[in-house]
Amino acid sequence: MSQQQQAEVIKRIDRDELAALTKDLVDIPSPTGSEKALGEFILNWLTRHDIKSVRQEINPERLNAVGIIEGGANGVSLMINGHMDTSYTGTAEDAMFCRTLEPDDELKGVVRDGKVFGLGASNMKSGLAAFMIAGKAIRESRAALKGDLILAAVAGEISRTPIGPYQSEAYRGEGTGTIHLLTHGIQSDYAIVADRSGHSIVWAQNGVAQFKISAFGDPHAAWGVTREEKPPEASSAILKMIKVLQAIDGWAGEFERAHVYASPHGPLVPKVNIGSIQGGAPFRPNYYPGVCSIYVDVRTPPELRPVQVQRELKAVLAKLGIEYEIEMYASKMGYEAKTVGAVTQVLEDSYQSLFGKKTPTPTGVHASIWTDTNIYNEMGIPACKFGLGGGRWKFRSEQIDIEDIYQAAQVYACAALEICNWDKPQD
Repeated sequence: MSQQQQAEVIKRIDRDELAALTKDLVDIPSPTGSEKALGEFILNWLTRHDIKSVRQEINPERLNAVGIIEGGANGVSLMINGHMDTSYTGTAEDAMFCRTLEPDDELKGVVRDGKVFGLGASNMKSGLAAFMIAGKAIRESRAALKGDLILAAVAGEISRTPIGPYQSEAYRGEGTGTIHLLTHGIQSDYAIVADRSGHSIVWAQNGVAQFKISAFGDPHAAWGVTREEKPPEASSAILKMIKVLQAIDGWAGEFERAHVYASPHGPLVPKVNIGSIQGGAPFRPNYYPGVCSIYVDVRTPPELRPVQVQRELKAVLAKLGIEYEIEMYASKMGYEAKTVGAVTQVLEDSYQSLFGKKTPTPTGVHASIWTDTNIYNEMGIPACKFGLGGGRWKFRSEQIDIEDIYQAAQVYACAALEICNWDKPQD
């Protein structure tokens, strides 16, 4: 990559265009399971800008939108990946998570004070805009590439898992789109996942295991008998669950301390979270509840298999002397990429060349989570994460600095110009 070629591409990356595209993306609702409208917009955008588009239909309401700038020789291919679904749905369902919901108008895209606001602005429609504009700039400059540059906007990355009555596509996240992408003809030699990282470079990510744990009681009317005749702790599944909660919370501290993963870019911190509890009938609280269930999310370090977490939980519960059931309903491994060093070096060199400083050190917030980076590494495609920052503005609405988007777009463009001009190694 010559400096002149790089300059020709960089000058075509415009802050106002990045802000406007991010706003346009924010203005198209795309909750998990309903990414079709946003995907169609992206496909049309790619076509308008002379980038080959590939429409991957997952089901009638979900698709992946892929752009390909084809290389002219036998060079290395690079894929830049970002998800279209948002952390919240933008509907009344969000009241399950938020005490108060801001007005719908505050979820729409707004550009002001050097920022873009709205639902999905930081996670991660600004990231989509950054690599879309980077690809457009490369295409417009007619920069020569030996290998393909693939721009992949995918469905279903947000952590939502089918369980119990929640079985529709609205609950199929955490890798759904990227798994479909990679198993339906879109492959590359390397990948950069543009999910949030605050411009740090991350190549080790936690896995996840999720469990439903149930305790059981004796469902009968609570009136008419004394506590001595029918002790509540023997009848109520909720009271039995208190013992389970205390035991799991105690184990959680031990697990989190024991399984910190020392990655080359800093520690990955595991996490145990009791995220939901269900028990009894709200319309019949005069009865002792016969079933109480909790739902536990465990973020696991690379190399720790979910079945090992299940064994540890069973050992904790076995000591309580109560009847219980445990079901693991999600299990995804974490990975540390072993052969992605050349890509991470290009990202670091590009960032330093552009901005005269090193990339930030990853924080636990950005490194100790699950992202689609793991899907690539599981399928043998060396991948790392380099994304934007930003964060919450209101309860659901987010904010992102336009300068943040602008810098990321430049890094994506420079990295693509370099990597896609490597010669394909001979087997």
